[in-house]
Amino acid sequence: MHSAARLNQTIVERSRDAQLVLINLPKVPRTNHNADYAYIEFVDQLCAGIYRCILVKGGGREVITIFS
Repeated sequence: MHSAARLNQTIVERSRDAQLVLINLPKVPRTNHNADYAYIEFVDQLCAGIYRCILVKGGGREVITIFS
């Protein structure tokens, strides 16, 4: 939980005047229900004090097209 709190502190400091903050979600643990609860607590701590936040779930790899 310490890493979520430190990351949140950095996000809040650097995005103090932002109207919207986009955050890439970490991978969801695939172990047990206790890990699920800890994951939600981590995400909650990550977003604490941020006015507006969009959580983005990526596919884990970049997609490059001919048009980019």
